[in-house]
Amino acid sequence: MLVNEPSKCLINSGASTNSAATQGKIGVMITRRQLFSGLGLAGMGLAGAGMSGSAVAGMPWSNLGARQDRMPPAGDIAFATWSDSEPQYLFYPGDKLEIVIPSAPELSRQTQVGPDGRITLGLIGQVMAAYKSAPELQAIIQTAYANILREPLVFVYPGDVAPMRILVGGEVRNPGWIDMLADMDALQATLAAGGFTHAAKGHQVMIIRRGRNGEAMLRTVDLQDPLSGRASRMTALRRFDIVYVPRTNIAEAGVIMEQWVNNLIPGGILNYFTYKTFGG
Repeated sequence: MLVNEPSKCLINSGASTNSAATQGKIGVMITRRQLFSGLGLAGMGLAGAGMSGSAVAGMPWSNLGARQDRMPPAGDIAFATWSDSEPQYLFYPGDKLEIVIPSAPELSRQTQVGPDGRITLGLIGQVMAAYKSAPELQAIIQTAYANILREPLVFVYPGDVAPMRILVGGEVRNPGWIDMLADMDALQATLAAGGFTHAAKGHQVMIIRRGRNGEAMLRTVDLQDPLSGRASRMTALRRFDIVYVPRTNIAEAGVIMEQWVNNLIPGGILNYFTYKTFGG
């Protein structure tokens, strides 16, 4: 129960107004200045924790709602070594292609790579086609037909391809998919997404790319230097690259302050103490 008095607040664990019961209750007397100072110190502590991820993990509320039988955390993504080599064209979901089998024309067909990356062929069923070049896919199909056809000669021809797009996210003004109408680098993609926000860490922009066999590759580039007029090497993008702009440490602290202080403390109470301390 909170009781307003000119110079103090009474926080009492009881609910009864009976005088005899009141005598047996345990009460704590604190002033408004002490309570508000405590809230301010908690806020600064949370902001400081924003500079260090390990500090947040050690906070009392980090285990709120935790269950003893929770599943173990997933392992980290193992990124492959970055390579700038130009590979052969790889098929992606949505691409159309033509399969020609001269010795069995009835098995020839035009097909499309499904959302799961597979195509369906006669007699052998589904074949993984995503992230495979035409020669690689051709060899896979020939091997699958080797025990069925006497002459398993197969030709694979690319057809219509899905739109050439990249994904830009993080601290940009208009995150989302960007169409690649021509060759595009990371800075152009960021500007096409509306440019950096005030919280962007432009010196450490991440690019995630699919390499051979669909494995992910990661590299970090500095996009702030060219915007500041300093010489910088442009990083060319490829189809379905992901460009992610992280936020600065100061912005991270602001987010933690918003999530753990402003959203946990009812706004009416915080505004009341602010008014009473500085305006009342």
